[in-house]
Amino acid sequence: MSNTTVSRRQRQRDATVEEIKSVARGLMAREGTSSLNLRAVAREMGMTASALYRYFPSRDAILTALITDAYDAVGEAVETAVATAPQDRTATAMLAALHAFRRWALDHPQEFGLIYGTPVPGYEAPADETLEAAMRTNVAMLGELLRALQNGIFTPPPDELIPPPVFDVLCEMVLHEHKADLGLPAGVWALAMQFWVMLLGAINAEVFGHLPRPLRDVGGSFFDYTVRRALVVTGVAAEAVDAATSPPF
Repeated sequence: MSNTTVSRRQRQRDATVEEIKSVARGLMAREGTSSLNLRAVAREMGMTASALYRYFPSRDAILTALITDAYDAVGEAVETAVATAPQDRTATAMLAALHAFRRWALDHPQEFGLIYGTPVPGYEAPADETLEAAMRTNVAMLGELLRALQNGIFTPPPDELIPPPVFDVLCEMVLHEHKADLGLPAGVWALAMQFWVMLLGAINAEVFGHLPRPLRDVGGSFFDYTVRRALVVTGVAAEAVDAATSPPF
């Protein structure tokens, strides 16, 4: 069998896999994530369910592929924003990352809901397949926190101010389970997790329409104000935040 034939078959298979994922996204957008099943996808594509099994052995396998794709997409958006932002002694690159995250979420509400919204009943994403993609956004943002620490524009509070049970659990979870030790002091991880929870809450409120209409009308400005104040509370120097330039909303 020639390499050309193998390559053509692989291209055809890859195209079918992408079509399956596209159809699954459409079905979830119309009928809800929990309604996804192989028979519905196969019917939409004019295939038999048994033919679909050659590409995805289960509904969960499709969900895992879609979740990985979504994590990679938002991670790439945040990484690109950081890479193209000025690396100065302000919080400009931080704000670039945060606004890129928000922009991606607003542009892809279905995918955002899949990875950061209501869990799918009966499904849990396998960490060995999704964790690396899931951590791309976090690592990009944590890298900026580390740079701020090194530049002297970020001062975390003493570890002893963090309740011991919370401190111990958060450090164990991030340093050992996530395997993303970037050299940050242990207490900084607790602050990073607090900021992350706030960030997800702010974006969820906007994506899923929980902000009052007047605030949604000025969503970019409200988000910018919110994350700037949150950065200061987290320990980023107020002058570095105030001097930072935000990307267009």
